[in-house]
Amino acid sequence: MHTILMVDDEPDLDILIQQGFRKEIREGIYNFIFARHGAAALELMEQNPDIKLVLTDLNMPEMNGLELLGRLKRQYADLKVLILSAYGDEESRSVALSSGAVDFLTKPIVFSELQAKLKALLS
Repeated sequence: MHTILMVDDEPDLDILIQQGFRKEIREGIYNFIFARHGAAALELMEQNPDIKLVLTDLNMPEMNGLELLGRLKRQYADLKVLILSAYGDEESRSVALSSGAVDFLTKPIVFSELQAKLKALLS
């Protein structure tokens, strides 16, 4: 089972992820843990050393996705971090990828694309 941390300040995204990946969750392929902001994500990382991948929103209160990415890469060098954002401008994408993100996807999430990314990153 692959444990994935989803960091987004929108609680509705939790439900969408759970619905979009219900088959994989039911079959024990993925286990999703959810956090509303970067500080909570860092706490969950300490409590769950089996997290293999972090999906994080770019724009969040308290700590944005790029700040979280930097902290995660310093503390967990091998951790894979994928950035999600409603703002898919080239500058944000470039900064995220050069800061260590494995990919950058724009919202709204296309589940077939996200499923393919997760499968490739976690296999």
